[in-house]
Amino acid sequence: MAKEIEAKVEPVDVEKVAEVVTSKLPKFTKSQLVTSRKYIHRRDALNALLTDDEQYTFTQVDKILKQFDEGVKK
Repeated sequence: MAKEIEAKVEPVDVEKVAEVVTSKLPKFTKSQLVTSRKYIHRRDALNALLTDDEQYTFTQVDKILKQFDEGVKK
């Protein structure tokens, strides 16, 4: 029975799914992120790392901050 189900399931392109999911996430400006409660303790880092003319998702900001923190520790 598992083989029958497997035969009916179409393969999914994981990269396309990830692209669709991330395109639906809300994006915020640098100004919005710097003044947000979520990043209240990271304002200085956000001011230095983000650009004024771009918008970012929380996932992108968390990744940028993580890379910054890892670079600082080395």
